[in-house]
Amino acid sequence: MKPKRQIKLGAVLVLVAIIVAVIFVIFAAIRPFTQLEVVLLQLFTLASGLMGSFLLGKQSAESAAREIIKPYARPAFRRVLSLYMSLSRLARTIKSARLSSGSDDGRGPVLDKLKAIVTEQIATADDAMEDWRDIIPEDVEELQKRLRNVKRREG
Repeated sequence: MKPKRQIKLGAVLVLVAIIVAVIFVIFAAIRPFTQLEVVLLQLFTLASGLMGSFLLGKQSAESAAREIIKPYARPAFRRVLSLYMSLSRLARTIKSARLSSGSDDGRGPVLDKLKAIVTEQIATADDAMEDWRDIIPEDVEELQKRLRNVKRREG
């Protein structure tokens, strides 16, 4: 379930628990409840309150954990970014060497193998970037904008 949806559901469940408790008090002032009614209303209030509190607490803990991790995640993300940019430069160098080499000089197959290796490493770096999106989404978004600008200038 998405985080915002969990927060909304948790808040609704806690609100339902509060409303049922208020209705319980109002009706208790009007007429006495049977033992079964008391147990059922208390169970319903307890269940919805606990579920709502659990969902809100879980989201709060995840959010706090993200905030604690962020200062340590940014430098690690920058290292992944540096590796990604280095691989991109290497891929461009291989491409230009491939274009400038003649078809009969024997370097073509070697350059093709190097290109395949670098392409695989870039794909791995792309996957790592997606993993970082969960922790520091704003930094990843900024990076993607920069990469789109670089590709536009080159392309």
